[in-house]
Amino acid sequence: MEDFSFSALMALAWANKLLTSAVIATLLSAILIKVYWDTVGYFLMRVWHGTPLIGTVARLANGSTSTDQKKWLLSEASLCNNYYDYYQDVGVKNADFYNKCGSYLATIGEIGRRERPIWVMVLIFLLILFEAVGFAYVLVPFINQNLSSNDQAYLGWMAAFLLSIISAGFAEAAGRAIHHNSLVAKARHWWESDRDVNKVTPLKQLPTVQIEVNETDEGGKDYNRILARIVTNQSVTPRYGWIVGCALVVVIMACAAFGIRAYQLKSIETDMVGNPSAFAEQSYESSASPFELPADSAAVNQEANDSTLADKMSAIRSASLITFVVLSVIYVAIQAVSVWLASIFGFAGVESKRAWQYTHKFNNAAELERWMRNQRGRIAAQADHKLRMLQMKLSKRTTTDSDVQSALKDAHGRDFNAYVLRMQAEDGIHCSQPQPSASRVEQSTLSMSSLAVAVAPALATIEGHESAAGSSALGTVDYNVLRSLDLTKSSHERLVTICANGGYDLDTVLAIRAEQQKQQLLKDFDEA
Repeated sequence: MEDFSFSALMALAWANKLLTSAVIATLLSAILIKVYWDTVGYFLMRVWHGTPLIGTVARLANGSTSTDQKKWLLSEASLCNNYYDYYQDVGVKNADFYNKCGSYLATIGEIGRRERPIWVMVLIFLLILFEAVGFAYVLVPFINQNLSSNDQAYLGWMAAFLLSIISAGFAEAAGRAIHHNSLVAKARHWWESDRDVNKVTPLKQLPTVQIEVNETDEGGKDYNRILARIVTNQSVTPRYGWIVGCALVVVIMACAAFGIRAYQLKSIETDMVGNPSAFAEQSYESSASPFELPADSAAVNQEANDSTLADKMSAIRSASLITFVVLSVIYVAIQAVSVWLASIFGFAGVESKRAWQYTHKFNNAAELERWMRNQRGRIAAQADHKLRMLQMKLSKRTTTDSDVQSALKDAHGRDFNAYVLRMQAEDGIHCSQPQPSASRVEQSTLSMSSLAVAVAPALATIEGHESAAGSSALGTVDYNVLRSLDLTKSSHERLVTICANGGYDLDTVLAIRAEQQKQQLLKDFDEA
């Protein structure tokens, strides 16, 4: 790279296609993994579970195991627990949660905001690249002159990108601070306008309110509700640290870039003054005469040439300084656009981003529930697949533990749905969840065969409880849990056993089965 230019940089990148492709691919992969980390993490977990010899299933199958108080193998419970975290993250979300998310965003005043879209990310990247080009043209001529031209170009571009990333980071922080300060200023203005003599004085940060309990302060002051959903300082005042820091960085870099260019211009002018013949050579050919001029005429001609040179140098100096000012203004404008984009996108609320994630993809609560049913069915199917792999490997082992032998024989009655029922019974999650309607439950995406299999493990879990603990835990189980299972394939005697061990009302359970049988008949008739 003998000369420094954008075309020369592109030529260098094209000459090192493999390295350039690897760098670009690494950057894009890092961005995608960051954006979709939950999905990527879940995929990697599944891949690791199924990896032969060293995967989770292989290690659990080869390791020692025993049974717990519910007659589950510890290896099975450990495997299911990995999927239960993802299932539970989806399972606790419903129509009521969708409405709470919308209410949370409305309370804090972020109902119309959203995360930064892809086109904004691309625009910011292009702005950073543009800034880097401008910085590189300034820095490269002053890189260590003992280095080769290629090394100077490399160092110049590295320094330019570093400065651009620093500028972009300060702009991002300043934009977010502007939005945060607007919420603090709004809360403080409402507090100062409140004439209630019983209002809290002075204004202070309140305990954080999460989405699940968003309605707990529904009757409170609007400014208190905002302060319970953001993080602020002890005096509840706007913070200008990042804004001032960004302004200083922009001013320093803009002035430094202008100064460097100005000194570079002065250096060129000094060279021109020291060797004017090289500069004046262009005009010498056009003004040269075939005759020898008298001394007086030659002096007048030389004076005219010097005057022309001085005028030309003055014009170049003025044009260059104006250009340098324009470039600095462009840099300031780029930073201003970056700050503005950071201020209109993103959230300041503690859980605003989480609330936005569960609302922006769906037009209403019904769409959210359909999506969550699909997600629960997908996770359950994938967990069952790995659980069956583990059970098949364990069935080939020999053991002297009678409890383990019994558990291995009854492995068909333990699947992921049974594990979910077990965890719900232990944690009492069903008591705190809003009750879904029967019509929504009947639209579950689980296949009829998988629901039939889910009945047996639920009964095995019920029968495995100790009598006192089982009565206490199962007495609070909601009937909608049974509605989510297929009871049509269970005999009357089996249902009697369910009711006797679980404390259910037999007539209610029979009514649920009759309703499911009716729905199944209607479905078969429609398909016919």
